[in-house]
Amino acid sequence: MNSLKIGWIDYSGEHRNKVMAVLDALSSPGALDELGIGSIRDGLADILFPGTSTIQTRAKYFFIVPYLLMELEKENYKSSKELIEKLDIEEIALIDILNKQEVDGVIGARAGHKLKRKPSSIYWSGLRTFEIFKHSSLSLANYAKAVVSMKKNKNSARFLGNEESDDVNTGIDEYNGMFWSCLLPEADWREGLTMELSYHEAEFLKGKIVKSERGKESLFAFLLKRDFKEIEKNHDFEAIGDAFRLPDHLKDDYSMAKRFSEFVSGANIRYNVILSNGENEEALQKWEKWKESSFVQQEFSSFPFRELTHRLGIHNIRLNRFLEGWQKAVISGEESVMDQLIINREIELKTKDRAKLHNTKVYHYKEGDWVGTEKLQYRFANAKVLLTDTMKGLEEPHA
Repeated sequence: MNSLKIGWIDYSGEHRNKVMAVLDALSSPGALDELGIGSIRDGLADILFPGTSTIQTRAKYFFIVPYLLMELEKENYKSSKELIEKLDIEEIALIDILNKQEVDGVIGARAGHKLKRKPSSIYWSGLRTFEIFKHSSLSLANYAKAVVSMKKNKNSARFLGNEESDDVNTGIDEYNGMFWSCLLPEADWREGLTMELSYHEAEFLKGKIVKSERGKESLFAFLLKRDFKEIEKNHDFEAIGDAFRLPDHLKDDYSMAKRFSEFVSGANIRYNVILSNGENEEALQKWEKWKESSFVQQEFSSFPFRELTHRLGIHNIRLNRFLEGWQKAVISGEESVMDQLIINREIELKTKDRAKLHNTKVYHYKEGDWVGTEKLQYRFANAKVLLTDTMKGLEEPHA
């Protein structure tokens, strides 16, 4: 199969970052969304693990990005573009420093100076969510514009001899807290920079997550307060409910996420059955097991998918129609109806020319192939890396 090539008109850095975010998400393991349920998956992930994404790699970047930007705020720029370009240079320069450690999670470890999506872009949403960056409505591009504008206003006031005016004092002084609620970097913080959090960084990050407006009632915050050894044992989202006694508000969110995963996993399994023309033995076995599961036998017919999409603010008529059709088809027990529904859904999302189930020229089944993710993980694997980094940092109070 020929590789797919995508092009777009690059109107701005912010527009480019949005496109790169989509491409990065698609390149993540388990990101293939053949049936178009990603908006529900991501909406639940935002509730359970706010501030995270599938392309975040290490907790240290929650400090590296602010450290760089707080330093850059002290300089003067002709434009916001110049500030962003300087930030890009600084982020690229740190790759070699971090690569010397030969550790996992260095963004750009392979791409080097060709890195397209920088840590500042990847972590910006999380920095706002955890209130490390104070202004939740400002994009990285608009933050840069604000910095440049305020610096120019302050310098103009100085030139006019108004340095003591109240308006001027609202400008940017060194680390005055205008934009950041973060630890301040040491002057030599780049020297000996590692991917591990110091005790103070870990303590600070934990505090920001468990106290932030969106984070404090989340599963992420709950797990940060638990025994690290218990978290290390869990490699699967579905195991969390058995490993920990969740409070009522989390129990409801967790249960809904787990049940939705069960609800759609049958569709993904069936997709692989169709894709292999019934030759995928693993898919056939999983399909029989799914049909006989207690969820399908007892809860499937009453699963409130409309209540879920309404709560998440998802008003996608086609998505709701597919979920309704899937529920009715499974209840009927007619596999031919289920199969046609799945085939039509992929065509609806991709067109006939690109739909794997409709166009054998696009895809040829090979033994062992599996498309999509059977069970949804809601970014648990990514959140676990951040949890691990934070909790390991807290083990060294004198670091």
